[in-house]
Amino acid sequence: MSDLADATVTPLRPSPSPQPGEGVSRTVKDRTATERKRRSRANKCKRRDTPVTTPRHGVTAPVTGTAGSIGRYVAAGLLGAVGIGLSAIGMVETASYSLAVGGFLFCALAMAADVLTLVMPATIGALWRKRSTAVVLAGLLWCAGVAVTVVNIAGYVGEHIEQYQVARETRATERSVALERLARLRDERQAIAETRPPPAILAAMSGARRSEQPALREALAMARWRDALDLELSAFEKRLIEIPQVATADASAAVLSEIGGTAISEVELRRFRLALLLGLPLCGGLVLSLAFALATAGVRPGRADPPRRRLCDEKAAG
Repeated sequence: MSDLADATVTPLRPSPSPQPGEGVSRTVKDRTATERKRRSRANKCKRRDTPVTTPRHGVTAPVTGTAGSIGRYVAAGLLGAVGIGLSAIGMVETASYSLAVGGFLFCALAMAADVLTLVMPATIGALWRKRSTAVVLAGLLWCAGVAVTVVNIAGYVGEHIEQYQVARETRATERSVALERLARLRDERQAIAETRPPPAILAAMSGARRSEQPALREALAMARWRDALDLELSAFEKRLIEIPQVATADASAAVLSEIGGTAISEVELRRFRLALLLGLPLCGGLVLSLAFALATAGVRPGRADPPRRRLCDEKAAG
């Protein structure tokens, strides 16, 4: 018993827990495929929301894409202004023509059709992105608005182009008639050989014999007609300066033919001009739709939308 009492007793102590970085780390494997899929989904959500450290400055910032640069917003604003301007021009044309043709009700109908032509392309794009069946109805409304707008713009353009052509032909005809009249007066003036003034002829008639009187009277008449022609020529030349020089041929066709080196038909150029005048006001809605698409083109690639993040969290938790 004394030997047992004198023996050294060594107390039992628990082994210290390993420090971080010491010992062998063991990865706990998922037992089932469901747990592995849940862990994979949780890792994807974590990687999506993990901040990125910039190596140069050491600043931690989340991965978020910008909604768009200033240049893109400026371009979108300019496109939107152009689209609204084109539609406004078309609205003025259709409203003025429909008001003159059918009164206030036709004017209101034309303006409603112009509004449909302006806003429906952007509406169709939004409905198409949402895969909504209402895009068919929006397309039909846009076609109806385009049809009404085309009819009104065609009437306005045809009326004003006809007035312009009639006015140009009238000025050209007036100038050609004036030139013909001037040429005839000049020919008559050159045919008169009498150079004596009427007072000199009257003085000669007072002392002339009776046999010379008929010739002197004829010379007096020619002298007076000559003076009248001189007055008319001077007045006509002054009025001819005020008449503008207008060519009967289309100036655009002449210039394009000279630049291109080939003859351009005035009829084809007129058709092309009419098509542009009809089509450009209808493009206002399309240009405005492009402006909206350009403004919303910037997508934040590093940030998931709230419903998707919530779904990831629910799948990771459950």
